[in-house]
Amino acid sequence: MFQVDTHIHAAACMNQKHLLRFIKHTYQTEPDRTVAEKRGRKITLRQVFDSLHMDPYDLTVDSLDVHAGRQTFHRFDKFNSKYNPVGASELRDLYLKTENYLGGEYFARMVKEVARELEESKYQYSEPRLSIYGRSPEEWPNLAHWFIQHKVYSPNMRWIIQVPRI
Repeated sequence: MFQVDTHIHAAACMNQKHLLRFIKHTYQTEPDRTVAEKRGRKITLRQVFDSLHMDPYDLTVDSLDVHAGRQTFHRFDKFNSKYNPVGASELRDLYLKTENYLGGEYFARMVKEVARELEESKYQYSEPRLSIYGRSPEEWPNLAHWFIQHKVYSPNMRWIIQVPRI
C-alpha cells in the first residue's frame, strides 16, 4: 500500500509538547491495542515501545527532538529526518502518518485536538502541510479518504498539500 508522507511543519499545527502528551496518553490508555503489523504478526503499542527499548514515561520534549531548525528549510531530506520522534521511524509511522495500520487515527486525533484549541481561542489559525510525492495515482484519493473519514476539517485550519522536489 502506498503511504502519503505526512508532516506538520514548524509548529504549524502541533508542537513537541502536544505530541509528547499524546504519546504518553495513548500508552497509558491503550497499551494493549494492536497498532501495527510486521511480517504478518500483529504488534501492540506496548510491544512497539518494548522493541525500541523505551518507556514513554521517560520521554521528554528534548528527547523527542522533532523540531525544524534553520538547517531544515529548503532541505526536505533533512526535514524528514527531524520528524522521527526519538529517531524512531516506527513512532513517526504510528503517530504522524495518514496511512498506517490504524488508518492515520492517531494523527487525526492530534490534529482534531489542536483544531479544538484553535477554535476555542477564536482568533488563532494554523496552516498544516501534508506532503505527497506523485508516485501513485491513489495518493489524492487516499488523502481525501483520511480527511473525510476522520473529519479533520476546521475553519481555523487551512491545509496545504505540498509536492516536494527531491
